[in-house]
Amino acid sequence: MKKQAGVVIGCGAIAREHLAVLAEFDHVDVAAVCDISPVRAESTAERYGVPRWYTSHRKLLSEVHPDLVHITTPPASHAAIARDVLGEGVNVLCEKPMTVGYCDFVELKQLAVKNKLMLMEDQIYRYHSSTRRILELVKSGALGDVLEVQICVSLNVSADGSQYLDRNSPHFALSLPGGVIGDFLPHFAYLAYMFVGPILDVRTIWAKRVPETPLVADEFRALIRGERASAYLSFNGSAEVDGFWLRVVGARMRVETDLFEPPRFTVRRLRRGEPALMKLVDGLGESRDVIKGSVGGFVRKLAGRSSYDGLEELLRSTYRALELEEPQPIPLAEIDETARLVERLTQSEFKL
Repeated sequence: MKKQAGVVIGCGAIAREHLAVLAEFDHVDVAAVCDISPVRAESTAERYGVPRWYTSHRKLLSEVHPDLVHITTPPASHAAIARDVLGEGVNVLCEKPMTVGYCDFVELKQLAVKNKLMLMEDQIYRYHSSTRRILELVKSGALGDVLEVQICVSLNVSADGSQYLDRNSPHFALSLPGGVIGDFLPHFAYLAYMFVGPILDVRTIWAKRVPETPLVADEFRALIRGERASAYLSFNGSAEVDGFWLRVVGARMRVETDLFEPPRFTVRRLRRGEPALMKLVDGLGESRDVIKGSVGGFVRKLAGRSSYDGLEELLRSTYRALELEEPQPIPLAEIDETARLVERLTQSEFKL
């Protein structure tokens, strides 16, 4: 069976996560890497045993003919690189956000459809083991009708020493609509869309709790009304304890997970029996999942594999679709819907 060929453009931290996963695939060869820094490109190629490295993605595309290009550069460069890749007739998997503005995404979408190519966004938490477990509960009917979704991020972006506050080396996220929070909006958008369906209405609040920083905002709240349910989104940039909580409230069950941690899953349902005993049963189940996830994450780290739960399954499903000539795993229409939602979430950014 012919192996699929991939290349990686951009050799930063997230690229290393992609390359660590691809190194485990026996059906994929990484043909080349590219970065504007020759030192970074060469060292990345040497570390992961990649035969060729480049500092120009256009030269790479003229000399290498891959099945898929991973775009792992900062977001401001995504649209231009993706346009060049699609123009060469090559499929694209791009880090989020795929584009800074929705109009650029529309252009890429039209080009992908015209050339019958894959245009995927790295929606990694869609493939997180806990997210997939919640989706299975929804699909099976065990959770009941979805009534409410809460997606809450706490990340101390305003702390002394934060990478987002270094004025000598500005973080790429500062140039996004919404600044640092804008880097998380795609996660909010696709997770909300998965559970509440097409978006009917959006209301947002943007604020800045810590004034003396280069951040556009460090707090964000949103209420979303979807066809199936409502969603509450929040970003807190001052809390010292980090977390990325996904809570889904159903008619029969409530589930909660922290997507920043190893698989940690809490289930609350109506149980018949003595209340204290039933709480003990739920607690034992959660403890089992935490231990299992913590050990698994530690083993992955020791083995040099990606520490991102979900990335392996996302990449595997992407290459499988290419190999079998199947539709892309995340439909382009859904990526469009989430890109639209991101745009709507940032529309009130400068009005406060």
